[in-house]
Amino acid sequence: MDTARMTTNPPGARSRIPVSVVAWRAVIAGLAWWGLFAALHGESTQLRYFSQVTTLTVALTATASVLGFAMVSAVWDRALAWCRGASTTYAIATAVIYQVLLSGDLEATSSLLEHAVVPALAVIDWLVFGPGRLRQRWWTPLSWLILPIGYLTIYNNVRDGSGKPLYPFLDPAAPNFWTWVAIMIGVFLGIGLVVWSVGLLRSAASRHVQLAR
Repeated sequence: MDTARMTTNPPGARSRIPVSVVAWRAVIAGLAWWGLFAALHGESTQLRYFSQVTTLTVALTATASVLGFAMVSAVWDRALAWCRGASTTYAIATAVIYQVLLSGDLEATSSLLEHAVVPALAVIDWLVFGPGRLRQRWWTPLSWLILPIGYLTIYNNVRDGSGKPLYPFLDPAAPNFWTWVAIMIGVFLGIGLVVWSVGLLRSAASRHVQLAR
């Protein structure tokens, strides 16, 4: 998935992820997995909810960053940067939608982790590190829509335990269903563009620091 290209660097310019960053992402991974398993209650069917899907993407991405800390491959860097940007976009969108269109209740530990703590950590990670020195392609935010569009595609055939739609505002039987689908895609795209723009600024800053060394 070629969503970014490396700037020209001298051989050996790439380095392993610093131990401090590995430790930071281990914290993100640990909290994301905690939130996910707490929300699942031992039932894999809970993965039909997008909050759990989002938390899973953050958990997998942070875990991959930790386990692959020694990787110095450009392909790995591109894949990880894409996944971090995508999971950050999903986490922000999930937190916003939960607060605006759903209950917004954060009393349960799982809800607090999935809808507040994990999204906040994903945002901080992206603001501080961005995609590294990678130049993101202009169409990267569009590629991040793969998961939301895929989810909305199968959503039409998924119901909760009582046969009702998973989300009241997103009822396949309602006449405004496709309007809401378009709104949801627009929300994800808008947030993705903001995440992508921040990534551009962070990668430019990282390249500037590298050249100054």
